[in-house]
Amino acid sequence: MNLQQRDVYYPLLFLVSLVLVLWQYFGMEHQLNFNLHEDSPISLSHQLADGRVGKGLLLKQQNKATLFCSTPAEDSAQACGMQFHLQNGKQQGIDLSAYQSIAINLSYQGNAPDNLLLQLYNPQQKKPEYLHLYQQSLLPQQGRGTYSFDLDQLYIPSWWQYAQRDKPSSDENQWVTHLTLLTGDNQQAKNIELSLHSLELEGKWLQAKDLYIALLVVWLISITQAFFSVSRGVKAQNKQSDKHALELNKVNSFLSIERDNYEFMAKTDPLTSCFNRAGLSSIFSDIVIEYVDIGMPASIVLFDIDHFKRVNDQYGHDEGDKVLVNIANLIRQQIREGDYLARWGGEEFLVVCTHTRLKGACALAEHLRKSVESTVLSEKARITSSFGVAEINSGFIEQWIKRADKALYAAKDTGRNKVVAAK
Repeated sequence: MNLQQRDVYYPLLFLVSLVLVLWQYFGMEHQLNFNLHEDSPISLSHQLADGRVGKGLLLKQQNKATLFCSTPAEDSAQACGMQFHLQNGKQQGIDLSAYQSIAINLSYQGNAPDNLLLQLYNPQQKKPEYLHLYQQSLLPQQGRGTYSFDLDQLYIPSWWQYAQRDKPSSDENQWVTHLTLLTGDNQQAKNIELSLHSLELEGKWLQAKDLYIALLVVWLISITQAFFSVSRGVKAQNKQSDKHALELNKVNSFLSIERDNYEFMAKTDPLTSCFNRAGLSSIFSDIVIEYVDIGMPASIVLFDIDHFKRVNDQYGHDEGDKVLVNIANLIRQQIREGDYLARWGGEEFLVVCTHTRLKGACALAEHLRKSVESTVLSEKARITSSFGVAEINSGFIEQWIKRADKALYAAKDTGRNKVVAAK
């Protein structure tokens, strides 16, 4: 990665990181909704996880499931509960770590106050000692309402921890397959009607810790790569400092002459909005410095429009100007972002292919040739172009362009509408 690329890469990486962090904080919402109906996988709980015996009557209706519960006074061995089998599409169960909160919409009617216990657990592990059980208590009000709380408020009840004290613990995941709503701790005689309408889990598509770790890894890799890249460049530069100084003096002399010759000229062709020769001056100087400094390759593609004089003579200069504008627009769309297009003179154009070997430039030229041939650039004439390609092999720009020009004339002499590479 060169200096120019780093100047773009790191601000872009910072911007992407900032956008991802803000998106994770303010958005990236992920919701899982369960709306109750007659076919919902909900059933009456007969054997409760805390050892009590489940009783009651469960009625599944069109948009809810209703539990009718009647318990005598001071009977702590009995409770009422309904069990919902959690399914996410075809997947059995959900991972609680992927969500942050849960909201339960239910209706409650009772002749005595009582709390409700919400339990999320997994009874389907192969080894019972690895069962997961998470619990939360809520105090319902008479009538229908929605009760929400964060999942990090779930806790493992003490009686469950005590029961599992001699068994291996497993905190590898928070996978649960069932949700149960139980009547609570009030031991007086009570009649309760409890209806579950819906429940909703809400979280983030990507957890904050996972995002931060990923961004940290990307930043560490980028900084390490930049460090080694700079180190290699400094080491190579120190080894060839004397040779570089001599070559840079030659390049500086060339640049001084070019600056004096083209200082008065504008850098953009007014008709096609391409660079003109003066506009390529600074680009060529950078290419020469990179070539002399580290041997960075570059190539040019010189081409002109076949029989362009015939277009002007037969259809007028307005049509010729239209062809020039159309071909310039077409070529601009086909070349890479780091390449440069210039109108070299008349119907001649030149493409500068940075960091490109001769083979790659020839492939680009062939692609451009086919595009010109297959695109309607004039409604009055069929337009084709001939191409000459040359790779830089010295610090002298004029020799480089002459080699491309010689290849272009070879293409024209051997039939036109073809690509010829300079030797």
